[in-house]
Amino acid sequence: MGTPNLKQLLLERSDWFAREIMKGVKRSDFAFITPAQSRLLAHMGGKPMSMAELARRLAISRQAVHKTVTELVRRGILEVRDDPERGNSKLVVYTEKGRQVNRGGAQIIERIEERIARRIGGDGLATIKRLLSREWDDE
Repeated sequence: MGTPNLKQLLLERSDWFAREIMKGVKRSDFAFITPAQSRLLAHMGGKPMSMAELARRLAISRQAVHKTVTELVRRGILEVRDDPERGNSKLVVYTEKGRQVNRGGAQIIERIEERIARRIGGDGLATIKRLLSREWDDE
């Protein structure tokens, strides 16, 4: 078996990161959040987003997004509002409780990044972040 390609390495590290986030979530006040819900919230990044955009970003059906959003609405983390820019569209937005969840998630990620920095060095982490922040599209 040869050296993993870039996609394999990124997937492996992304999966590891998601598992570490869920370990932190399970130790938090929001231990009820599932991996699918965590992924949806991560894609929202604290900002309002349409169901269609969430489905596109997550590469899942609108029905799957709707099911996940519905559970997070039931838990008081998200709410669905009319989109003021598109009359027939809905926006998924954070509630105050959702903003608390988002802040808690940011703290979990910060602790994971601190662990990574201890392992590969602060400069190594900064380099990875800088390289991954660069635009890769030619267009």
